[in-house]
Amino acid sequence: MHRPNLLSAAACLAVAGIGLAGCADLPFMHPQPSYVVFFAPFKTNLNPPGIAVVAQAAHKAKIDLLSPVTVTGAADTVGNTPDNVALSNQRAAAVAAQLVADGVAPARITTEGIGPIGSPPDSKQASRTATIVIGRSHAPQ
Repeated sequence: MHRPNLLSAAACLAVAGIGLAGCADLPFMHPQPSYVVFFAPFKTNLNPPGIAVVAQAAHKAKIDLLSPVTVTGAADTVGNTPDNVALSNQRAAAVAAQLVADGVAPARITTEGIGPIGSPPDSKQASRTATIVIGRSHAPQ
């Protein structure tokens, strides 16, 4: 539920004489662009649609030069956890390599493999991914 954010925005708007400058860092006002690359089972190579998604992300990253780029690889639940963690790390690395090939500085890119996600059978394709996020985290501090 987004009620606290809406209340925060309303409070910012209600304060007379201060303007909106103090509200500029509310997370919902600056959504992080994210891009999802899908993989075939047990594969780490990018197919043409995946390459196109990475190219879109690289274009955004080259416009937003101060933002970090995070690539998080994932796997489905088929197989054992150590193999799926390795596979998800390899997927993240493959996407990062394509980002670099598309002109994003390697120093801006962080990769992580999170291993198996979801519950079979519905999650298989949705879990075989690497997600690219451009921008800083808005995690609570």
